Amino acid sequence: MILGYILGGLLVFVLVPSIIDIITTSFDNVYRLEIIQNSIIKWIIIIILLVVGLIYGIWSVIIQNTIGEGGPLEIGNVEISPKTKNLVVSGPYKNTRNPMLFGTFLIYLAYALFINSIIAVVLVIAIFTFMLSVVVKMEEKRLTKDFGEQYEEYRKKVSMFIPWFQRKLNK
Repeated sequence: MILGYILGGLLVFVLVPSIIDIITTSFDNVYRLEIIQNSIIKWIIIIILLVVGLIYGIWSVIIQNTIGEGGPLEIGNVEISPKTKNLVVSGPYKNTRNPMLFGTFLIYLAYALFINSIIAVVLVIAIFTFMLSVVVKMEEKRLTKDFGEQYEEYRKKVSMFIPWFQRKLNK
């Protein structure tokens, strides 16, 4: 499990930002388009995104490990983390089914604004579109298999990604 956190941390905090930086630098040498010219406004937005992103990311890891006692992802029937023992529907999971992903998105968006590049923002959106359409689908398949109707009811009520877009059950 510790190895998983080390590898995951390297992926999230080193590899992906490095890739964003390399691609952005390549394209920005050809065409540079800054997003925010006012540095005070830029830093306010960056700090808000970082704080909210870190809160969601750290809070979700703590809740997933204490209540869920594992993780939901498996690739090719290989568990990436110990299998989730309990469906987590509290804490940040009460507001979004993917709070770690949401927190990471905000952190990457803050980074894109830090380097002040529209290319970086587009890359971040592309990365998370992929994550939501591929990785989240794999997680949901496993969670449906493991928790059945309990997960389906949760899925009907709670937004996949953006916390404040709550779903309402038809009564």
